[in-house]
Amino acid sequence: MSLTVVVLLAVGAFVTGALLSGIVASLRARRRRAAGPAASSDATVRDLYDYGIEAQRAGKETAAVNAYQELLRRDPGHSEAHARLGEIARGRGDVQGALLHSLQALRTDDRAEAMLAAADAYGKAGRPDDAIALYQDVIARDPGHVSALRALRDLGVAEGRWEAAQSAQERLVGAASGDERVAEEQWLAVIHYERGRARIAEGDHTGAIAAFRDALRARPDFVPAAVALGDAFVRAGEPGQALRVWERAAEAEPALPLLSRIEHQRREEGRPTRMIALYQAAAARQPDNLAIALALGRVYFDLRMLDEAVEQLEKVEVRAPDLPVIHAFLGAVFESRGQAREALEEYRRALRSLSSFEWPHRCSACGAEHPGWTDRCPTCHRWNTLRP
Repeated sequence: MSLTVVVLLAVGAFVTGALLSGIVASLRARRRRAAGPAASSDATVRDLYDYGIEAQRAGKETAAVNAYQELLRRDPGHSEAHARLGEIARGRGDVQGALLHSLQALRTDDRAEAMLAAADAYGKAGRPDDAIALYQDVIARDPGHVSALRALRDLGVAEGRWEAAQSAQERLVGAASGDERVAEEQWLAVIHYERGRARIAEGDHTGAIAAFRDALRARPDFVPAAVALGDAFVRAGEPGQALRVWERAAEAEPALPLLSRIEHQRREEGRPTRMIALYQAAAARQPDNLAIALALGRVYFDLRMLDEAVEQLEKVEVRAPDLPVIHAFLGAVFESRGQAREALEEYRRALRSLSSFEWPHRCSACGAEHPGWTDRCPTCHRWNTLRP
């Protein structure tokens, strides 16, 4: 074999080997990049943290967790890595994992963000006392910290810690303005109202009356508080005070639970004309409120004013022909008149529907419809939102 051929073969082998080595190195580098810096012994702590953040934002939680855990093997006190692992644990519903990492982060990081995360984890782990203490620490440093105040309020409401919730909410009201202030006042009314209900459950009528009054000071249109305040006065043996509370509230908001209580009081006093005047005045103020119009028809029927009852009920029927309660009352009127056939037809129309004979109410917050009035929407659980 000639020298030239030998040289060419040697050069070819060298080039081929170099190409293969380059390809292998490229493949290895690509695999290292895919695995992330956690697979690289020369990756810095900063590399690991940056990669974890990038993976977490991309929804690659496993890769992010691996990077953070490798970081913590090198730097066990890295608060931000613990904080990020706490976030991932919370997202997965791992309550204990979230609490563990949040507390580890808090050991070297006393910023409000770390304290709020730990407080949230305490709350979800069923340790409200610890959570409240942390929220209060944040507020002690920054009395106007809105996130901490709202979190403390929400936890206080959820746990029935009304004093803590009230203190936070009063600060929120003081810091708010415009439409935002109205919403915060509504929350303050809710807290006072629930505080009053708690006092009622304890048999403390005096404390309940004071709490319900506080609710109405916060929001005079908070109907549940007006209803409950009057009821508390009745239990305390002061029906006259109860009537004044209900009448004052009904002047601003002629809601059915208020009107029905006033009617009951007037009925006991034996003053039927006052009952009629009550609903006539309410209907004049709210001519589109068919629930009040129906109530007026019912009062006419109760007082045996049958012609007036039929006229009033038929007016309501024209605008709401499918509501069974209307036909139930019309059937009762015709039966009282001795008009059996007409009464039977109305009763049949009423029984075709399976819904309640109460006037339906709709939640102004979520739109859900319910058969009658309650202080709180059963669907979205907001207070003072049900309207006929």
